[in-house]
Amino acid sequence: MQIEKVIESLRPILVDIKFNGKLVDSVTDIVNNSSQVKRGCLFICHRGKKFDSHEIAQEIYNKGAALLVSDRPLNSTIPHLIVSDTRLAEAILADCFYDRPYVKLLVAGVTGTNGKTTSVHLFHHVLRSLSSEGSLLGTVYYDILGEPRFHHDNTTPNAIEILKAMRKTVDRGGTHFAMEVSSHALALKRVETVRFDIAALTNITRDHLDFHQTFEEYVQAKLHIFDLLKESGIALISDDYAHLLKRKVRKIVYGVSQQSDYRIQNVEISKHGTRFEIDCRVGKYKLWIRIPGYHNAYNATLVFAGLVELGYDPNDVSNAIASFEGVDGRFQFIQEGALLGIDVVVDFAHSPDALEKTLITAKHLASGRIITVFGAGGQADRGKRPMMAQVVCAYSDVAIITTDDPRGEDPYEILAEVERGVPPGAAYLVIPDRREAIETAITLANRGDMVIIAGRGHEEYQIFTDERKVPFKDADVVRELILQEYQREKRHV
Repeated sequence: MQIEKVIESLRPILVDIKFNGKLVDSVTDIVNNSSQVKRGCLFICHRGKKFDSHEIAQEIYNKGAALLVSDRPLNSTIPHLIVSDTRLAEAILADCFYDRPYVKLLVAGVTGTNGKTTSVHLFHHVLRSLSSEGSLLGTVYYDILGEPRFHHDNTTPNAIEILKAMRKTVDRGGTHFAMEVSSHALALKRVETVRFDIAALTNITRDHLDFHQTFEEYVQAKLHIFDLLKESGIALISDDYAHLLKRKVRKIVYGVSQQSDYRIQNVEISKHGTRFEIDCRVGKYKLWIRIPGYHNAYNATLVFAGLVELGYDPNDVSNAIASFEGVDGRFQFIQEGALLGIDVVVDFAHSPDALEKTLITAKHLASGRIITVFGAGGQADRGKRPMMAQVVCAYSDVAIITTDDPRGEDPYEILAEVERGVPPGAAYLVIPDRREAIETAITLANRGDMVIIAGRGHEEYQIFTDERKVPFKDADVVRELILQEYQREKRHV
C-alpha cells in the first residue's frame, strides 16, 4: 500500500506527520499487535483497558515497522502519523488495504443483547443451503469459507481481522458474510467502514453497562449499525424496538403486532422445536425451527424476512430454516438426561432478559420442577447480578447460584452480589464449585424435572484469571455426571 494512499485515506482525521528523513514509499502490511510486526509493515497503536501500545513504540519500530499511526507524538526518530482516533484510523486503513471486499459480498450483520448467535448461524446455514458459499464470524466460532473453525476472544474482532476475512472470502469465491456485531464493536469502530446488505437488531435489554456509561449510550451504540447499510440495504428490527429506528432507511419490522411487515402467528413450542406462521406481503407461510422457544420464532423470522426482502424464494428459505440443527450451547438438550428420566438443558443465557426467555421456554416444556444452575461473569455489568437472581427465582422451583467466569474478580464477592437479588422465601443454594453445583442439581432432580445449566453455553474453559483457565464445558461435565449417577442407580437396583 503506497504511503501517499495511507496519508490521503487518513486525511479527515490526520493531525500531523512526523518523520526524521525520508518516508518509505509503501508498507507491506497493516497490524495492531506487536507479535505480528514484520519488516516494512504499518503498525497502529491503541490505548486499551489494560495496555497502551504507544508505550512500546520504539520496540515496534526496532522490530522493523516502517510507519506507526498514533494518537499522540512519539519519539522523533520514529516515522509516525498522528491521528485524532486510532481505532477509526484502523478501520479506514483496513478498508483501503483490503480494497472494500464487502462490495462483492452479501453481508448480514446482527446486533442485539440476545439472539445474535442463533440468527447469524441461521443466516449462514440458509445461504449455504441455497448454494451460497461464505463465512461466519460469531461468539461460538469463526468459519472462514469452511476453514477449520476456531474460537476468538471477541464476538466481533478488530477491523483488520474483519476486512482480511472478507477479502479472503472474496478471493476464494465466497459470496456471503454473516457476522455478529457487538455493541463494543460498534462503539470502538471495528465495523465503521463495513457496509451491510442486511443490518438487524434483535433486542436491547440491560447488559454491558460496565463498558457503556449509560443504558442510553448502549442503545445508541446498537442503533449505529443502521448507519452502516449499503445504499440498497435492509434494516430489520423487531416490533418492540421499531420506534427507536428514526433513520431514513429501508425499515422492515417483524414481530407479533399489527405494525409488523412480517407478522408471527400461532406459535407452538415443543421439546423438538418451534412451529409458527408468518403473515407478510408475499403471503402466509408455515415455518419450523428445531430449537424450542418463542424467541427463536423471532430469530427465524428475522432471517426469513431479510432473505425474502433480498429476493430469495420464501419456500426455499423456510425449507432451509427447517433443516437448521441449532447452535452449540443454545437451549441444548443433553440427551443422556433421559437415562435418569429428566431433561437437562445447557444454555448461554447470562443476562436477566436471556434468562427470562430461557426459563419461560422451560416452563412451557417441563412436566415437573425447574432447577436452575447459574452465576454471573466477572469484569462485566455488576448491576445485573442481583437482577439475574430475581429472574431465576421467579421462574425456577430451585435456584443454585455458582461460579461462572470470574475473570480476575473474587468469585465469592460475585456470588454475594448475585445472592442479594434472591427474594425472601425462595428455594436456593449457593455452591461455589460449578461442578458440584451441577452435580447437586442432577441429584435433586426427580423424574420429569428439568435442569437448566445457564451462563456459559458453548464455552470450553472456565476463566478465573488471565493466567488460570480451566477446561470446563458444561455439556461435557453434565454428560459425565449423568452417567455417574446412572451407574450408581443401577448398582442400587
